[in-house]
Amino acid sequence: MRMPRTVARLAMVLPWLMAAAPLFAQVQTGSILVKTTDEKGGSLPGVTITIASPVLVTPATGTTDAAGAYRQPGLPPGTYSVRFELSGFQTTLRQNVAVNVGATTPIDLSLQVASRSEEVTVTAESPIVDTTSANVNTTLDAELLQKTPGGRDIWALAEYKVPGLITTRPDVGGAAGGLQGGMVAHGTPNSQNTQLVNGINVTDPNAIGFAGFYYDYDANEQIQISTGAHDISAPSSGLVINMVTKTGGDRWAGKVSYFWQGNATQGQNVDAALQQQGLAPDAGATKFVSDGNFYLGGPLIKDKLRFFGSVRDWRVHVNVAGFPEVENTDMTSGMASLTLQATKSNRFKIYGARQSYDKPNRGASPLVTPESNFKEDDFFTLLQGEWNSVISSQAFLDARVSYLNIDFPLFQKGTQQSLLDQSTTILYRAAQTESIFNRKRMEATVNLQYFIPNALGGRHELRFGIDHAHTPTTTAQHRIDDVNLFYRSQPTPTAVSVQFFNSPVNSKQTVDTTAIFAQDSYSTKNLTVTAGARFERVEGYLPEQSSPPSRWFTTIPREFAAIHNIPNWKNVAPRLSLTYDVGGKGKTAIRAAAARYYYVIGTGTPNSVNPNFASSETYAWNDANRDLVFQDGERGAFQARAGSLFTSFDPNVKRPRTDELSLGFDHELIPNLKVSITGFRRMERNVTGNVDVGIPFSSYTPVVRPDPGRDGLAGTADDSTITVFNQTTPGASQLVISNDERLNTDYRGVELTATKRFSKRWQMVAGYTLGKAEVNAVAIQNPNQLINSKGPILEDRRHIFKLTGQVVLPWQLYFAPNLLIQSGQPVTRTLAITGLTQGTVTVNAEPRGSYVLETRPQLDARLAKMFKLGGHKELELSVDGYNLTNSAYIWEVRTPTGRFNAPIAGNGAANGFNNLPQFGLVSQIINPRIFRLGMTARF
Repeated sequence: MRMPRTVARLAMVLPWLMAAAPLFAQVQTGSILVKTTDEKGGSLPGVTITIASPVLVTPATGTTDAAGAYRQPGLPPGTYSVRFELSGFQTTLRQNVAVNVGATTPIDLSLQVASRSEEVTVTAESPIVDTTSANVNTTLDAELLQKTPGGRDIWALAEYKVPGLITTRPDVGGAAGGLQGGMVAHGTPNSQNTQLVNGINVTDPNAIGFAGFYYDYDANEQIQISTGAHDISAPSSGLVINMVTKTGGDRWAGKVSYFWQGNATQGQNVDAALQQQGLAPDAGATKFVSDGNFYLGGPLIKDKLRFFGSVRDWRVHVNVAGFPEVENTDMTSGMASLTLQATKSNRFKIYGARQSYDKPNRGASPLVTPESNFKEDDFFTLLQGEWNSVISSQAFLDARVSYLNIDFPLFQKGTQQSLLDQSTTILYRAAQTESIFNRKRMEATVNLQYFIPNALGGRHELRFGIDHAHTPTTTAQHRIDDVNLFYRSQPTPTAVSVQFFNSPVNSKQTVDTTAIFAQDSYSTKNLTVTAGARFERVEGYLPEQSSPPSRWFTTIPREFAAIHNIPNWKNVAPRLSLTYDVGGKGKTAIRAAAARYYYVIGTGTPNSVNPNFASSETYAWNDANRDLVFQDGERGAFQARAGSLFTSFDPNVKRPRTDELSLGFDHELIPNLKVSITGFRRMERNVTGNVDVGIPFSSYTPVVRPDPGRDGLAGTADDSTITVFNQTTPGASQLVISNDERLNTDYRGVELTATKRFSKRWQMVAGYTLGKAEVNAVAIQNPNQLINSKGPILEDRRHIFKLTGQVVLPWQLYFAPNLLIQSGQPVTRTLAITGLTQGTVTVNAEPRGSYVLETRPQLDARLAKMFKLGGHKELELSVDGYNLTNSAYIWEVRTPTGRFNAPIAGNGAANGFNNLPQFGLVSQIINPRIFRLGMTARF
C-alpha cells in the first residue's frame, strides 16, 4: 500500500468518525481544575482564568462557571502559571503549577477583596495527590528522565523506575538496548500492553505489546506508565505507556549529547566456577555502546508556529554468553514536529519520525550458532496529525490521525537445512524459517469532553469517544529445502524426525478495531464517582491472497478468496471508580476501582487459521547414510501435523478478558512527597488455547518412563520415574482455538510507593511490591502438556523493590542512584521422552516453578557536574556506574534433564568438561560493572 493511498484512507475515515460521535482524547495531556471562592467560602462565578507556560504557543483563557469552577483540558505536560482576575477582587497569579500527562492538577483559591489595584503572586506547591482519579501510574518528567542513570530506552527505564514492573531482558547500562523486552505488571501478559506516542497507539499490529520503534529517548518531554485502574480510553489491562514528545518552547533552544561506554570502562564478572560451565571470561561484556543526540526547537512565528526536531545515532555492540560473535545493533532515527496555533481556540500539530535498524545477529544466544540466527534490517515510519479545539468554556475537542509502517525482515543466514539438537536444544546450520514482515497501523480518533457545572447536586464531566484502527500486515516465509530437521546428540548422534512445510507462503492478514466509549465523572464536595463503559468491535479477516506452488504439499490450493469474521467480537466493558478526598484539602485520598478489559488481538490471530500460512507435517527420519541431511527416501512413519491448515476457531469462542479490582490510599506526607498503598486483584479469564479434536485425550494411554533427576545421570540416588502419555490410537491433529479455564491466571498483590516531585534539590520514586501470579496450565493440546503444569507464571516475582532519584549537591554537582532488588525467575526442570508413537515429547519433570533463581540485586549511580556558561548555555559532564557491585547474577539457566558437554572457556575445546548436569547450567548472566561517560551541552 502506497503512502498517498493510506493518507487518503485516513482522510476519509476522520470526517466519518467526527460525524458519528464527539469523542474524548487519549490520555496524552493533562488538565488544570480551578475552584474559586470568596473570603466567606462562597463560589465565585465569572473569574477570568489565564493559563500560560513556555510549552503553550499562546495562553489559554476561560471563566469560572456558576459553581466557581473551570477546567482547562488538553494541556501538554509542563510547569504553568495561572492568573485569576475578577472586578472588585485582587488579581492573583499562581506560579509553579505542575501538570502531568493523564492527570488533573486541582487549584483551590480564595480571592481577596481588593483594597486597591494590586496583583498578588502565590508560589505555593502544586498538589501531588490527584483526588479525582483512581489510576495507578508512575510519571517520569524530563528531570527524572535526563538526570538519573538508565539505559536510555523505554524498557530499561521501566525496569528501574516503575514499581511492580518486571522486564524479560535485564539491562546493565543500556547493554540490552538493541532488543526490546517483554514487560509485565500484576500478572497480565505483555501481549496486552499499549504503547502510545502523543496519544496514538504505536503498538506493533502483529507482536501486540511490543513497539515498531526504538524511541528517541531525548525527544520525550514526559512519560507516564500506568499499571492499574486505567483511564477509559485505554483498550486493555496491560501497561499503558504514554510518551509525549517535545514541541519546542517560546525561545529557540537545543541540546547536543553524547554517551559512550566500552571495554576500557568495564570490569569482568565471570569467575572460574562460571568458566567451568562454559562461559567465556568476557561473556556478556559490552564491546561498546555509543549514543549521540541533537535536538533543536523554538518559534518559527512568534505566538503562532513552533518547530521541534531531533536526530539520534545509537549503536549497541555486546557479547552474548555462549555465543561466539559480537551482537551488533545500529539504530539511526530522526523526528520533527510543527505546532500551529491557528486561532485562539484551535491548535494543530504534525509529527513525523523515521528509523533504520540493523542487527546482523538477531537471536544471538547459547542455543544458536552464528549461521542459525537471523539478519535483521528494519525501517520504521510514523506520521501523525492532531487538532485541538476549545469549542466553548464547557467543551473541548481533540482529533488525531496516525500512520505507522514497519518493514521487518528476518533473513536466514545459513545455507544448509536447519538442524535442532533435542538433547541440548541448540540449533545448527540455519534458522528454521525466513520471514519478511510488513506491518501497518492506521488509526483515527476524535474526542470530546463536556462539563456540566451543576446537575443532580454535583459537577459532571462527560466524555465520549471513538477510536478506529486498521492494521493490514503481510508475511512472506521461506525455508531451506522447506524442511526442518531434528536429532539427538546424546548418547550418540541419532536422527529423530523431519518436518515438512507448505512454504513458500505469502500471507495477508488484517484486524480492524472500533471502540466507542462514554463516561461521566460526578463530583460533589469531597467525592468523585466515575462510571463508564466501552463498546468494542474487533474483527480479524484474511484478504484475497495467493502463494507459489509448494514442494511437499503439492495438492493443496494456493489461491484463496477473502475470509471475514475470524473472529468478530462485540463486547461492552464497564468501569467504575470512586475517589474520596479525606478532609477536603487535597492531601489525602482513598480510591477504589473495578474494571473489565477485553483482550486486544494482533494480526497473528486471524493468521493462525489462514490456509495460506505456515503448516507442516512431521515424520520419523531414518537418515540412511547418517549424514544428518535429509534426502528423498529417508521419510519414515507419520508422527504429527501442525499449523494453520489444520486449525480453526470454535464458533462459540469468547473474547478473553481481565477483571480487575483495586483499593488504594494516597497521602501527601510533606509538600511534594506522596506515599501510597494499593491492593490489586487481577483475573485473566476466557483465555484461549489449542484443543486437539483430531487426537483427543482418549487416544493416549499412560506409560512409565525413567527420570534420571536433577543430575541427569541414571543409576544415582536421584533416579525416579514419571508417568507420561503415549498416543496409541491413530489420528492426525485438528486444532480448535477455544476457551479453557485451565489457562486462566490469578494475581494478588499489594504495592507501597513513595513519590517525591523535584523540589528542595531532590526527587525520588520508590516502591515495594509483594505479589503472586499463578496459572493452572499454559497449553492444553494433549495430556503431556498438563503434567506438572500448575504454578507461577514465568514473570512471577514475589518481591520487587525499586528506588531511583536525584540529589543536587553543592558546586552544581548531581548524584542519582538506582537500586533494584527482586526475586528470581521461577524455573521448571523439563525431560525429553523418546520412543513414543508421536515422537519425542518434552514434559515438566517436576511441578511448575519448583525452583526459583536467586534474588537479583543491582546498584547503579550517576555523578554529574554542571557548568553554567552564561545565558541559557550550560555544559554537563557525567559518569554513570552500572552494576557497581560487579554482580554475576544468573538470570537464565538451562532447564532440560541430562548431561551436557561444556568446553572450559579459555582452555581450548580439547579440554572439555564432560558430563555436567544440564539442568541449572548457566546460560545468561547480567553484564559486568561498567562506567558510562556522558557530555551534554544545552543552549
